[in-house]
Amino acid sequence: MQNIKRNIGIILSFSLMSICLQSCQYRPFLKYYFPSKKTHVAKFTKWEKHVYSNSNPLRTSYDITCYDWLVHVHPEQKNITATMKLYFRMEFNQDSIMFDLQRHLSIDNIKSSVPLKKTERHKDVLYIIFDHDLQKGESAVLEISYHGTPVHLLKNSAINWNKDKNNKPWICTETEGIGPHHMMPCKNMLYDEADSCFIRVGVPKGLVGVANGKLENITETASENIYNWSVHNPINIYNISFNVGDYVKLEKDYKDGNALDHKIQVYALSYNKTIADTFYDQAPIIMGKLEHLYGTYPWWNDGCKIIESCLPDGSCMEHQSAISMTDAYLYQFNHINFTLVHEIAHEWWGNSTTAFDYGDLWLHEGFAEYSEALFAEMQMGKIYYNRYIHKFAYSVKNKRPVIKPYGVGYNNLVHEDDQDIYPKGALFLHTLRMQLNNDSLFFKTLKKAQQHLAKSIITSYTFMSFFNAETKTDFTAFFDVYLKRTSSPVLEYRIDRSKSDTAMLEYRWTEELPVNFKMKVSFMIGDEINTMYPTTNFQQLKFPIKDRCVYHIESSGYVVLKEIKK
Repeated sequence: MQNIKRNIGIILSFSLMSICLQSCQYRPFLKYYFPSKKTHVAKFTKWEKHVYSNSNPLRTSYDITCYDWLVHVHPEQKNITATMKLYFRMEFNQDSIMFDLQRHLSIDNIKSSVPLKKTERHKDVLYIIFDHDLQKGESAVLEISYHGTPVHLLKNSAINWNKDKNNKPWICTETEGIGPHHMMPCKNMLYDEADSCFIRVGVPKGLVGVANGKLENITETASENIYNWSVHNPINIYNISFNVGDYVKLEKDYKDGNALDHKIQVYALSYNKTIADTFYDQAPIIMGKLEHLYGTYPWWNDGCKIIESCLPDGSCMEHQSAISMTDAYLYQFNHINFTLVHEIAHEWWGNSTTAFDYGDLWLHEGFAEYSEALFAEMQMGKIYYNRYIHKFAYSVKNKRPVIKPYGVGYNNLVHEDDQDIYPKGALFLHTLRMQLNNDSLFFKTLKKAQQHLAKSIITSYTFMSFFNAETKTDFTAFFDVYLKRTSSPVLEYRIDRSKSDTAMLEYRWTEELPVNFKMKVSFMIGDEINTMYPTTNFQQLKFPIKDRCVYHIESSGYVVLKEIKK
């Protein structure tokens, strides 16, 4: 098996190298397969560090206030023609700024509300040079008209062109990972959310265009219908999306905790109307539990939509107020689809509370993943929560840190070793809960975090400081050990059953941990949970030889277990 795995790895490596040589488009992805041996994460060029630096004045000098995007979709040609109006305000005096736009999208025209000196393109960056310094506080508008077909990379594309079962066009977008600049000019930095957004989707007659926000109106022309959608809340850049298809609209009634009535909309393909109507009866149930956990859904003024989408490999996506779900109408447990739980949870963690940098994406995915476990606990009981915790533990790789380098546009979605942001992020939150040992305070803190950090940009440090302050407990060492180190704490243990009547459990940490890292661990011995505080020296615990002894992750938290066999 090892030889087979090694040969597959060699073949994959050569395949990736071949792809890289064929097209420079794959080079940004290749580094995730050959990380630094010292840091265990991808190595970045000076160019990448410059372009995605959080302190690059060509980016920090301006703040995006609004995206106004008119995109005409041409299903037969599999391309788009579009115009993006970028509204921005200067943060300090500057005569040059940069935007992101993938090189294969051709620019037709650029207009500016202030005089331009010139524009330049280099790789996937568009430089805008004005004929004078724009002043701090000054607002301006750029209008960029362009066209093209977004490139396909490793079976992913920002725009996915498909046909439904009736051979009608079915087109969906997803830019998380591949990058929003693959379908529109933008500022691809998480920390700069537009305050509002307009998405105008022009589609052939007979099709429906669905996007984020609320439908304002439909404009008819001779050849197409333009669906005009508006978002009146901050929105992170990879959430801007649209879907085109033979859709019908369904609605589910929902009454929130304040007894206010809302509608959860579902856009399903016409031939799936009946199954979708039954399947999404779960949506109000999920919304109710998540509002109980985190407070009021953040976007009621923009609406709440679930859209049947055709993303690769049945992927789903948390597009703000316009969640993309697959056409696989499957339940996991008790008539609940937990992927839907995950995506709706993102409306709080990821969409409302957004990471400052892509290196902190665990703040999105770890919380959404953990929300699945919390929902299972509320809806079906503790046993289902515990099953989730064991599933997460089984999935962790411990090969790369959870928090990645800042200021390089780190892509956590290329290589599986980076995806501990999901299960390990969730296990870290479970560990915090168990170490705090006060569920009332833990859940009060999560809800309060959403109240105080709603519609804002945060870092891991922001959340850590808030959590420490609210719980009056210093968990800094836990954040450092679980999120910044490659591996979680390693608990070494051995069980000696050589004596006839008494067994001995010996345990210790395998490495020095921060002085203030005081973690309780638990072993279930017989029917009793035994709690202890390991050090780097072996400690002992005697127990009846007839009793079974297993680590109890449910009550203490996640560690890497290393059993010493005699």
